[in-house]
Amino acid sequence: MSNFIIGTAGHIDHGKTSLIKALTGFETDRLKEEKERGISIDLGFSYIEFPDGSKAGIIDVPGHEKFLNNMLSGVVGMDLILFVVAADEGVMPQTVEHLNILNLIGVKNGIIVMTKSDMVDDDMLELVADDIRESFKDTFLENAKIAIVSSKTGAGIEDLKVDIRLAMNEVKPRSADKPARLPIDRVFTLKGIGTVITGTVIEGTIRLNDEMSLFPQNSIQRVRNIQVHNKNQDTASAGQRAAINLASTAKNDISRGEVLAEKDSMHISNMMDVELTMLSDTTRSIRNGSRIHFFVGTAEAIGSVVLFDRKDLEPGEKCFAQIRLDKYLSAKYGDRFIVRFYSPLETIGGGTIIDPNPSKKKALNLSAKALCQKKLQPDLESVILSYVEEHGDFIAMSSIRKTFSLSSIDIGDMMRKLADGNLIMEFSDNENAYYIHRDKYHRLCELISKEIKLYNNKFNLKPGINKETLMKNIRIEFNLTLFNKLLVRMKEEGLIKISNEFVSSPDFSMSLNDRQTLALNRINDLLGQEDRIVKKESVMELDKDGLILDYLIYDKRVEIINNEFVINISLLNDIKDAIIDYLDKHQQITAAEARDLIGTSRKKAILILEYLDMKKITKRNEDFRTLL
Repeated sequence: MSNFIIGTAGHIDHGKTSLIKALTGFETDRLKEEKERGISIDLGFSYIEFPDGSKAGIIDVPGHEKFLNNMLSGVVGMDLILFVVAADEGVMPQTVEHLNILNLIGVKNGIIVMTKSDMVDDDMLELVADDIRESFKDTFLENAKIAIVSSKTGAGIEDLKVDIRLAMNEVKPRSADKPARLPIDRVFTLKGIGTVITGTVIEGTIRLNDEMSLFPQNSIQRVRNIQVHNKNQDTASAGQRAAINLASTAKNDISRGEVLAEKDSMHISNMMDVELTMLSDTTRSIRNGSRIHFFVGTAEAIGSVVLFDRKDLEPGEKCFAQIRLDKYLSAKYGDRFIVRFYSPLETIGGGTIIDPNPSKKKALNLSAKALCQKKLQPDLESVILSYVEEHGDFIAMSSIRKTFSLSSIDIGDMMRKLADGNLIMEFSDNENAYYIHRDKYHRLCELISKEIKLYNNKFNLKPGINKETLMKNIRIEFNLTLFNKLLVRMKEEGLIKISNEFVSSPDFSMSLNDRQTLALNRINDLLGQEDRIVKKESVMELDKDGLILDYLIYDKRVEIINNEFVINISLLNDIKDAIIDYLDKHQQITAAEARDLIGTSRKKAILILEYLDMKKITKRNEDFRTLL
């Protein structure tokens, strides 16, 4: 088993780095200052190889409280913790803080390693072991094995290797099928190679020549080279430490805390909805608006806390909250985080991200609390349903994939199951699938139906409301393709009628009221006078709101010529036939001849000829027309 990460933890100078050297032969302190001061300042990296050929990556974290931020950058992706306690000192302040952090991060597996056994007698070893058991109660290491070793003499080291190898078999392997993700913990350049990033692949598989994105900057990167355990590889999979050489990217353009991930696979947000837990042994509390240091993955940001159901969060308490950050980060549902007090720096709590791209919520908001409770259920399908419920009227499949660490197949199966159960409605445009919660769909249908009915009542002589006008009036963001799909479904359900670009209520039909009937009779009288070609303004004097004229046009009773004259359609067809017949016999017609043929004025004759030109029935040649 090669996809496995071991991490260290423990107080400063308890022998973490020496232990790694005894296990692997590698010195993880690489900085000049580390060697001069004899303490770890930044993360150190190595790997261990076992007799059966399996390998595991190792992350050595600094123990000094001043460098806790660096320690927090290293804990992401750890599968097994070697929790180091020196036999000559026992449990110390950073022992407790590191243990609290690992508990909050959700690490499940570990071995307690009592180092420096050569410096004390057996009685002292027993006392320290008792101290450890007492201090580690109610933590993930409560029942962990205590391995007693000396990095100096080598005592217990080989037995520890066996324990580590056995523990590896108990750890559930990470999924290589999810969208690839690597939080960056180190960036450097190599001469002749270029920019190199390192980190733990916590999900998915990174492949040579993949085009990926750096989040939150969302820049496209090409993977030029991959190293795992100091050897070139074609892939780096979940559970492996990897060094990735990125093509054409400067070191200064990347920083620790960013994430190399599959393109378009993560949200970019400055807010996170979370379940926040306060440590029981802290003396601090969090109030609404409290400033905190927020750590997720390898990233760090300053944030303020919005509590949903209380004014203060006290030691040992837990609640739902929103963290508003001073910069944009990228995370996923279920990621664990750490919160430290703003000043002085002190670890006070942590928890789970339940929405990495939430809507903005107010403090003391019980509906927000209820929604968060829905999104923290053990049933992931119910969680996704709650996510669909919150995020807008339509949410794209791509947005759901950005939130949840699921393969395309898994999330597709879940969405189909929810759609088949009529819990969500599925729509699609030419590029993506979209979903709307069942309750929101029904409310949206009610809103659209109400808007259509209001329009039908106001404009009773129009065939309905134009689709684009309807989409604009309901003030909800759609693309037209998606909106058309929604309208088609509503039509299939008998909620609306659609005629070309017009939408109406299912029981609507155009009908004149008494006032409009009287006006229509007067317009018909007007159109029956003289040459029956009437000025539009004369019609509008009888039809103040223009509804009757639109109705007559839609019903194909009249036509408007050059936006100036109104003519009866049957008369227009007679005129057209007469001119065509004339041209068949004489090959051409002048405006004067058309005037005499139609029996109208020259101006009206010219307008009708221009109308026939526009309809490509006739063609103008100087002062006469020919048949086109």
